[in-house]
Amino acid sequence: MRGSVRIVVVAMAFAVVATACSSSSSSSGSGSPAAGTQGGTFSVANCEPYTSLIPSNNYEGCGTQVFEVLWEPLMAFDENNNLIPDQAESVTPSSDGLTYTIKLKTGWTFHDGTPVDAQSYVDAWNYAADCTNGYILNSFFDKIVGYSDLNPSDCKNLKSHEMTGLKVQDDTTFDVKLSAPFSQFPVTLTFDAYDPLPKAFYDNPDAFNEQPIGDGPYMMDGKWKHDESITVQRYDNFAGTPGNADKIVLKEYTGDAAWTDFQAGSVDIAAINSTHLLEAEQTYADSFQKFASTSFLYIGFPLYDPEFQSKELRQALSLALDRDAVIKALLPNETPATDLISPAIDGYREGACKYCTLNVDLAKQKLQEAGGFSGTLNFNIYADDPIIEQSAEAIRNQWQQNLGIDVKINAVPYNTWYGNSLNKKQDGAWFLDGWVMDYPSIQDYLTPLYGTTGSYNSTGYSNTQVDDLLKQGDEAPNVEAGIPIYQQADDMILEDMPVLPWGYGGFNSVNTANVTNVVKDGPFDQWALEKVQVVQ
Repeated sequence: MRGSVRIVVVAMAFAVVATACSSSSSSSGSGSPAAGTQGGTFSVANCEPYTSLIPSNNYEGCGTQVFEVLWEPLMAFDENNNLIPDQAESVTPSSDGLTYTIKLKTGWTFHDGTPVDAQSYVDAWNYAADCTNGYILNSFFDKIVGYSDLNPSDCKNLKSHEMTGLKVQDDTTFDVKLSAPFSQFPVTLTFDAYDPLPKAFYDNPDAFNEQPIGDGPYMMDGKWKHDESITVQRYDNFAGTPGNADKIVLKEYTGDAAWTDFQAGSVDIAAINSTHLLEAEQTYADSFQKFASTSFLYIGFPLYDPEFQSKELRQALSLALDRDAVIKALLPNETPATDLISPAIDGYREGACKYCTLNVDLAKQKLQEAGGFSGTLNFNIYADDPIIEQSAEAIRNQWQQNLGIDVKINAVPYNTWYGNSLNKKQDGAWFLDGWVMDYPSIQDYLTPLYGTTGSYNSTGYSNTQVDDLLKQGDEAPNVEAGIPIYQQADDMILEDMPVLPWGYGGFNSVNTANVTNVVKDGPFDQWALEKVQVVQ
């Protein structure tokens, strides 16, 4: 139903997570709609949302699958991956590309029965953009006129709590004035940050977070049971296409528990990563499905740590790795990365990274240019994942053998890991981190991670030339015209190497005989849960 940004939880067996949109890809024999019926209950393996269940304050994959059924986006993609209006009737730009008029469809309501109107969008966007609220997706509103008034450098003495670039015309129409042309703007409206919020949210945001009120095909069935589950039920007054099942239980797992539960028949749908990929293909051939993925996986470097300031050091660490060997031996769900962009995205260039193939001699030369590396290199990994641990050990061995660098592996719990990354507190390099697109654009693989003020710039990378190119790409007359400009920025980032491109993940699924029509949601890495049917 939607498109939404997500950091990839690469290590967990149940979640190479990310996004979803309105269309569905084809499925295997387990996916015939005629085989199921409307009604019933099914379960899906998920994980505990780390931040919140408020769309504009969530930036990781565990919340995305919940949003996919709780909210409906303004824009979506059809079955041919063409951008189309969803809750919007139309999104119309002015001749200069600075103002967009958004017309909403009539008859849509939140799950509490209150209307979804223009004001509910404008209020939600202003709230997320207001720095005093501290919302994670604040920066996604930075192109709207008046954003700077809500975000002074010290976040004090705000002149206003409303962006002047937002104007309600009537109940179903509002205008969005941008500070500069942004050809990607209609595409961004598939993203969670731009969801509306009902009036009930402002009465008590904390209480709302425990039982959010959305406008999608499913509504909360009781409160969020932390570290256990989130249950949703079909919203009978949904103005769009209704969901098939009566209820969906999103079970929250860590480590390998989801795979164990799936084998026991205790969860109906689960994602499969490298740990169990071959076993799943053989044992569950009738339901196993491989979908194209947009996930980009990388090793992050803390550029805020003086030990990692030298780009030559980062280049050396990349050149000293045989990605192919590690991936083939331990991570069959991945393919080696040779660009910062997913192969599924227009603008991807195979081999764009000249430091991403093994070259020990050049690695040693780069290390010498960097002045060497003294002491021990801390290498952080997700805790409780044996495949990630084995992969990290293989990487450590290659760095030690090819560069003579002593490496210490540290296992970090997921919640601590995520907080450390987001708050720039990682003590050493980290493996693996990842990214799945907010929306299908090369811009979305660059600006959030490498723009100086990027919303997930976890490395602390900053390059004014890159920022200028990203701005030029944004202001190109259309998406196609921006691609070569973004590619110039891509080349500069690859030269600076704030992250070590590692691989591209897959999105693989297995399901029990209890469900059918298990499909991936358009170009995004997420299930279309509203389409799943229960076999009764």
